[in-house]
Amino acid sequence: MNKKVSSVLAIAVCVFAISCGDSKAPDANPVEDNEEAVVHEVEVIEGDFDEPEFIIPSALQISAMFKNSGLSYIDGITNNPEKVSDYNSKFEKLLNFGVYSGDLFYCILNDQSQMSIKYLKAVRQLADETRMSGIFNTGPLFERFETNIGNKDSVFNIMLEFQEKTDMLIAENNEEHTAMVIFAGAWIEGMYIGLDAANNSGNDNLKARLAEQMGIVENLIKGLQFQPNRSDETAAIEGKYQAILDYFLSIKGVKGADKYSYDETALADADWKKLYEMVRDLRSEITKS
Repeated sequence: MNKKVSSVLAIAVCVFAISCGDSKAPDANPVEDNEEAVVHEVEVIEGDFDEPEFIIPSALQISAMFKNSGLSYIDGITNNPEKVSDYNSKFEKLLNFGVYSGDLFYCILNDQSQMSIKYLKAVRQLADETRMSGIFNTGPLFERFETNIGNKDSVFNIMLEFQEKTDMLIAENNEEHTAMVIFAGAWIEGMYIGLDAANNSGNDNLKARLAEQMGIVENLIKGLQFQPNRSDETAAIEGKYQAILDYFLSIKGVKGADKYSYDETALADADWKKLYEMVRDLRSEITKS
């Protein structure tokens, strides 16, 4: 396998351009503009693989997309940041780096300032333990976050910087396979929170966004398959993502006109419940909760 790949990273450029472009306009809302812009940007990882492209959004994009679809804050649903020391293998730590990143952005977008600080601390600890401390060592990112915690727009831009630094560190060290594990954790956390809300609220807009997210799972699985030094642990987790995708695709009428198009109205309440249970169980295994 040739692990040399390149990344196309457009999130920060796009969003900072929007937030700085017309800040004096009377109706400007930089935070809302930022959230909307983030939804429409993805990272494309290319390389000499059997399938040449992996399309993966960031944890921030998933959180912003669900927030814009009407997902409100649910107290206690996120992974407990005090469990950060429970993860032992590098694979577990990277998965939960993704989980906690999703929780971090979920809290930021829902104005949960103190919880956001706790999640950033958890992410920083896992970054240190997985040799990704450069994300925080290139500037006082954590200190700026704490100082600006009451200013949502400033915090949001700091988190865009965090995402950009994460992407750059991964690209510079040819660690794109690491990005796929982190994303797998972020995806399962976002889907867990979203499916819990969809099953309890009947939010059709949110259900449409959840169905769209299923189009990413195939690339997520391929990313896990291309991990160096694959272990039984990696294969077992990969198989459970595959089982979720297989169940979703087995629902009659769900497949849309193209590869990434799905009809969420094909899912009955029992299908949404089953999908939630499968995601919940995998998430519980990953987070040990």
